[in-house]
Amino acid sequence: MEQTWQSETAVSDGTAVVALFGELDIAAASPLGDVLQAAIDRAPRVQVDLERVSFIDSTVLNTFVNAHGRATDTGASLALVNPTGHVRRVLSITGILQLLAEPDSDD
Repeated sequence: MEQTWQSETAVSDGTAVVALFGELDIAAASPLGDVLQAAIDRAPRVQVDLERVSFIDSTVLNTFVNAHGRATDTGASLALVNPTGHVRRVLSITGILQLLAEPDSDD
């Protein structure tokens, strides 16, 4: 099966920014969990940049919530930033946008 997404992680000043691209569905959930865990292991603050994500499904929502829990358990933080369109709507409707917003964010 063709991979429909990509990720890039950059770490600077204690923050790991995980930029995601494409469509995140059930096939992405497990490898995405690994990408997020690696970012949590590298920095105390993780931002997941969703600006270039065009689709997410419920398995990916679960992956985000689980990664947030793992980050919290280690004293780190994980926040979703820059969601747009469909992705923003799904995150908002499910309450995950509010749960995983940055502490000083207005979302």
